[in-house]
Amino acid sequence: MTDKRNIAVIGAGISGLCCAYELTKAGYDVTVFEKEDYIGGRMASRVKDGLPFDIGADHLCNLYEQTIKYCQEFDIKWKKMDFLEYAMFKNGKVIPPEKAIGWISKMRLARAYISNRRDCDFFDLSDAAEFDTGNAYDYMRKKAGKDVSDYFVDSFVSTYQFHGADEISLGALFGVMDSIRNDESKWQLHHMKGEMSALPEAFADRLHVKKSTEVTKVSPGQPGESGEPVMVETNEGTFQFDAAILASEAHQSLKMLENPTEAQKDLLSNSAYATTVSVSFKTNANRLPKISIVWVSHVQSKAISGYVNESMKGEDLMNGNGETLLNTWLHESFAKKIINKSDEEIFERVKEEFVKVCPWVTKETLTNNDLQRWPAAMPKFSQGHLTRVDQFLKKGHQGENNVYLCGDYMNSPWIEGSIRCGQRTASFVKSS
Repeated sequence: MTDKRNIAVIGAGISGLCCAYELTKAGYDVTVFEKEDYIGGRMASRVKDGLPFDIGADHLCNLYEQTIKYCQEFDIKWKKMDFLEYAMFKNGKVIPPEKAIGWISKMRLARAYISNRRDCDFFDLSDAAEFDTGNAYDYMRKKAGKDVSDYFVDSFVSTYQFHGADEISLGALFGVMDSIRNDESKWQLHHMKGEMSALPEAFADRLHVKKSTEVTKVSPGQPGESGEPVMVETNEGTFQFDAAILASEAHQSLKMLENPTEAQKDLLSNSAYATTVSVSFKTNANRLPKISIVWVSHVQSKAISGYVNESMKGEDLMNGNGETLLNTWLHESFAKKIINKSDEEIFERVKEEFVKVCPWVTKETLTNNDLQRWPAAMPKFSQGHLTRVDQFLKKGHQGENNVYLCGDYMNSPWIEGSIRCGQRTASFVKSS
């Protein structure tokens, strides 16, 4: 075992919590620092009027093998959605995805799908770094045409990443396509009893987590002095550790890290994030058809990127008044325009745009429920990023000066990728 026995983990998102848990199980003394008064980061929930609002990530799927493993370990019920129907918004209607494009586009899409096998791991995009040579939108427009790029590639990216497909690497596209090709049945959506907060709270129950504790500075030892301690300054005082794991958003990690190495600085400063706002409305569930998720492309709305009918989660998302939630997210460009406005202004602006793409409701049948601003919602995994992370790891920069980087921006998309990154980081600490 390494002599780094006393570890600080900065950030109680799911990646940091998983890393801390694996190190704790291995006998390390781990302290997790979290600046917020809640844990989970983008995997957190709030309850209002009996309805849980997942403020970041909203749903899970059977591809999440490590997520499922921890749910089983912690006795968290893994639940299939009551219904699962995807749809797209086009020209005033919510339609099945297959009706969004013509037969020629379908043929071109099928050909591209069949011919582009790369066997990349979507949850570890370093595996796809060799294909980090272009962007998803331009590639698919050349291979399958504009309609496919607009209504399948761009809609998928903007719904789940909030930015355009021209800002996501070709390697990430190959990762998704390979996952669908190899494990299509595992994309069936699920949720947890207790919703998104259930898993991070289960981790936290088994850890030493200091909430409402903001880390202002992480001061590593001098370059090359691997035995030097790492000093962690917080609003509650300064603490000494053998090593620190930065599990916060990349730019926040750079802001707190004193004298980063050139490799750390390059990676953290060049990790771009998409901005969005999660907005939740209440409405009567009887107004809603059994459609789960609606993708909205940039060509159909410059504001709304997608939305979900939370009644797909069954009685867990119904209150005594027969109400459920419609949750929506914003395209980055629109989110940036309104993110600093008051809650009331955001609700009003979003509601005006939402009813244009959701024909099931009117402004009068929607009640404001909750919202969450996300200046750094999701890493963009744009062209060049996959290579940058891959080279950082391959050249041995992880753990320099007893500082480790951990989080989804480390080529680790979505919840499952974040969990696997936490596991990998813990393994690296144990082996270094």
